[in-house]
Amino acid sequence: MHICYKEVSPADLRRILDYCRRNTVKNGGLFEVYSTPGEDVHMVVVNSCAKDNSVETLRPLGAFYCNYLRLGTISIDDEEPGYDGMESRKRHVKAIKQVIDILLRDGHPGTKIKFNPDFKID
Repeated sequence: MHICYKEVSPADLRRILDYCRRNTVKNGGLFEVYSTPGEDVHMVVVNSCAKDNSVETLRPLGAFYCNYLRLGTISIDDEEPGYDGMESRKRHVKAIKQVIDILLRDGHPGTKIKFNPDFKID
């Protein structure tokens, strides 16, 4: 089920998209950004941190979407309430939410966010 996780200003949305574009896997980061041609709709794939920081061992953790539901929204795929999904899926959704929160708080021009490879998900 696709849900709205956060509603943010267009400026904040551009800022985190710019951060993700500057920190793609190709540039040594964790993100892949896919944009819909001719529209302001974007999907950001978040890859997991490798313990050895090797790009070859990165794996997709999940994704979030910008402006998919409506302008200014960050949305995610989440389980329906009451759905008894796999525990790992629930941890991945929680991790994507944490990444979004970190990007909104710290993803400013000129900053480098260090996503800890030993990051524990509660």
